[in-house]
Amino acid sequence: MQKIIHPFFKLLDLLIVACMIAMVFMVFGNVVLRYGFNSGIDVSDEMSRYCFIWLTYIGAMVAMREKGHL
Repeated sequence: MQKIIHPFFKLLDLLIVACMIAMVFMVFGNVVLRYGFNSGIDVSDEMSRYCFIWLTYIGAMVAMREKGHL
């Protein structure tokens, strides 16, 4: 059973990193576009919010497995 669970949580760790990187690029890119070029990406706010929600859910699962506190 551990052979299945351990790679699953490694995949969750990678998803956490991917969500965090996506959030940083979307928010930073949107800030640069808004203040530098007076335009922006409309979907960036919503997608970064969804990434944050999934980051919280996945982080709670990983923290529960490691007996940590979110």
